[in-house]
Amino acid sequence: MKKVSQYKYYLIVALSAIIIVTFSYILKEVSPFGDNSLLTIDFYHQYGPMLGELYRRIYHHGSLIYSFTMGLGQPFYRNFFNYLSSPFNLLILLFKHEDLLTSYSFIIGLKSVVTAITMSIFLKWKFGEDYKLVPLALMYAFCAYFVAYYWNIMWIDGMYMLPIIALGIEKLVKNDKCLLYVISLSLMLFINYFIGYMLCLFSVLYFIMYLILSMKKFDIEYVKKKAITFFISSLTVGVLCAFFLVPLFLSLKSISATGDVWPTTQYYDFTFKQFLFSHFSGINSTMLKSDGICSPNVSCGVISLALLLLFWLNDKINLKIKLCYTTFLIFLILSFTIAPLDYIWHGMHVPNDLPYRYSFIYSFILIIIAGYSLVNLKKIKSKYVVGVYISLIIGIILLKVLNYEGINNKMIILNATIITIYFLGYVFSLKNEKAKKYIIVCLLLATIAEKILVINNNWYIDQNIATFYEKDDQINEIKNNIKLDDNDKFYRMAKEESLTFNDPSWYDYHGILSFSSMEYESVAKLLYNLGISGNQINSYEYKGNTPVFDLMFDLKYLLGFNNLTEQYSSYAIIDELEISKNEYTLGLMYGVNNDLKKWHIYNDVPFHNQNSFIKRATGVNDVLERVNDVESKLVYADDSHKIMRYRVLSGHDNYYFYPSNGYGNIDFIAFGDFLYTIGEDYDYYKNYDGIKFLGINTYEEQYMLKTKSDGDYFDFYIGYHGDEAEHLNLFTLNEEKFTEAYDYLQDRKVIITEFKEDYIEGKINAKEDMMIYTSIPYDLGWQVYVDDNKVDTYKIGNALLAFPISEGNHTIMLKYKINYIWLWLSIDLIILASYIVVIKYGNKLYIGFRGKYENKCNSTSIKRTK
Repeated sequence: MKKVSQYKYYLIVALSAIIIVTFSYILKEVSPFGDNSLLTIDFYHQYGPMLGELYRRIYHHGSLIYSFTMGLGQPFYRNFFNYLSSPFNLLILLFKHEDLLTSYSFIIGLKSVVTAITMSIFLKWKFGEDYKLVPLALMYAFCAYFVAYYWNIMWIDGMYMLPIIALGIEKLVKNDKCLLYVISLSLMLFINYFIGYMLCLFSVLYFIMYLILSMKKFDIEYVKKKAITFFISSLTVGVLCAFFLVPLFLSLKSISATGDVWPTTQYYDFTFKQFLFSHFSGINSTMLKSDGICSPNVSCGVISLALLLLFWLNDKINLKIKLCYTTFLIFLILSFTIAPLDYIWHGMHVPNDLPYRYSFIYSFILIIIAGYSLVNLKKIKSKYVVGVYISLIIGIILLKVLNYEGINNKMIILNATIITIYFLGYVFSLKNEKAKKYIIVCLLLATIAEKILVINNNWYIDQNIATFYEKDDQINEIKNNIKLDDNDKFYRMAKEESLTFNDPSWYDYHGILSFSSMEYESVAKLLYNLGISGNQINSYEYKGNTPVFDLMFDLKYLLGFNNLTEQYSSYAIIDELEISKNEYTLGLMYGVNNDLKKWHIYNDVPFHNQNSFIKRATGVNDVLERVNDVESKLVYADDSHKIMRYRVLSGHDNYYFYPSNGYGNIDFIAFGDFLYTIGEDYDYYKNYDGIKFLGINTYEEQYMLKTKSDGDYFDFYIGYHGDEAEHLNLFTLNEEKFTEAYDYLQDRKVIITEFKEDYIEGKINAKEDMMIYTSIPYDLGWQVYVDDNKVDTYKIGNALLAFPISEGNHTIMLKYKINYIWLWLSIDLIILASYIVVIKYGNKLYIGFRGKYENKCNSTSIKRTK
């Protein structure tokens, strides 16, 4: 019974957090209490499919090193450490694949519960109080940061690790116990090195602050001793994590997040009023930089704001404590507002549209301040409590009077209700000491209700689980049929309609689709310049291209694409989805002229870049030819718009179009069977009835448009809000030249005899010295062996892997290895052993060394005296 009583405090915290999660899920009909999933934004397009890929790789013993289901190919370990390494993700293994989205609900819910528990552990250590601190733990666990960024599942781990790391620092300073700090920070870096980096910065700042707080008077020897201990412990953390941090650091040079320049101006915009109001309960979350209000997510609830004010007003709280914690808050506020500081917090990187990823640290400090205020509440004069209550009521009224857009009327009422409940609880506690425990229960229930209502107000849950799984059986049937029929060890396929930006990860096929911060920036740029939709940074998606592109990247099966040319045959129709087979594929790698080594992107027109590739690889020129016999005619005009009809006077079998110099002043393009819209001002196409199409597609990211024509002429239309384009990039495929180039390369094809994602083996009969081109992204981890002899590798197009080969029959092997991992593992073991020795015997060694040093000094002093 004593043990149960001892842990009752933590059980109450856990139970309260579980109630908040459960009712929040019920209200939003989230699985297992409904048909919705928590997938949204990047969780929907990135992390959800990646967790599905992790699930499959673990169950089917797939490679955890490299993946060909991410883009053209990508080191899986990079995505693992960036997105998937949380121990909570192991929960997916307890579920069937068809229940994976439900497992995501458990993962997020359990993380929030654990956050509440770790925060309660820290608060109990720091203040020694019990039940009155439970609401504070809940306020931190379900703060605005969690409400806004719950779907960034890898960031939420930082919330539950932060209190443990802070506790480790306090124990290091107070008790000379370093182990908790070393273990917790090392674990955090393993779980997510990005948030772990932020908590490394926090650790330095918190150590300095707590060191100051721990000294009654300045003692240089004390400072030196604690600083050395902290430095050695922090260094140990770095070394312990070096076995994965060093390879990651070396590989991250290839991604966009490492190429930023030092900012000179602020890239966020919020006012002091917006920041002040962001401390109230139920304020609209800031998720994207493009949101109407871009203020940091700092709210822990209106009561934390009240306790912050009382913290400053309470003269019984030590002045040094006030100064230290207030300074920490001010520094974080400055970080929100000064771009270089924010840039440093984000790992020397300007965040891609998701701002203030470290704002949970502000909430953590705010809750500590609230703890000091709460445990000293009896020591403050009642007039100050009344004054703060009235001030906050006035602030809440201002939210309504000013018609503040960041909060709705229901949340304004909630703020007024919650702060009044807490104020009445304070008043009753003054009059009736015996009613204290009942008041605490009432306040706890009020906090639980507040958090449930705030989450319900801010979460927009609309992703139906059945819809997400709708195509699973169909895609699996397609894959199984192809596998039975196709003997090739490797090929790529593409879907016309993507469910997510990482469909290959979710459905388990090799594609040309990727959305990952770990994507090679050079690959994203190359594919964009070859006519693929993408942001040139970390994402791209195949929406159709020329047979030249498909040849370059071994795209063999197309699912659901229309207007295919004679290079493609109808393979099958499964559940009304037509599958086409590319009859002109060459596999993952093939021999090319050495001249291809000089191939670089030199033009913003993808047709020229593809022609240049074929020319250098085979010697065949102008496989794609510009269509010049085009007649233009104005068919509609008003005060601000006009529609031009472009008619190709001689018929071709196929047409490929790409807007020159970006969109410019184009509003829509009617090409083939579809109307492609740019922006929202395109409805004037209805004023001209000559435009016929089967469907409308948004054209937000520029990519190549393609169609097939059997007539004597071909019409397409462009709607402008200004002058028409000077040049039309309309091309057609010269089938004779394409066949000539294909035959040349087919004779140099590498026959793949074994394919694993981190090991590929093949054979080739090279008729002359040449270069082997691969559609594998260049990476230093790829080691290439020809007849067991390691050969140098090259970059093609600044993005793809290639290597030389001499005339004759050869066996080729490609192996992917994580560079330096075994070296750093060995160093880690040595350093860890040394650290254990230092921790166990360091104090004795220090005293012994100091004693010998003092004896020597005393002996020298005696001699000099004599």
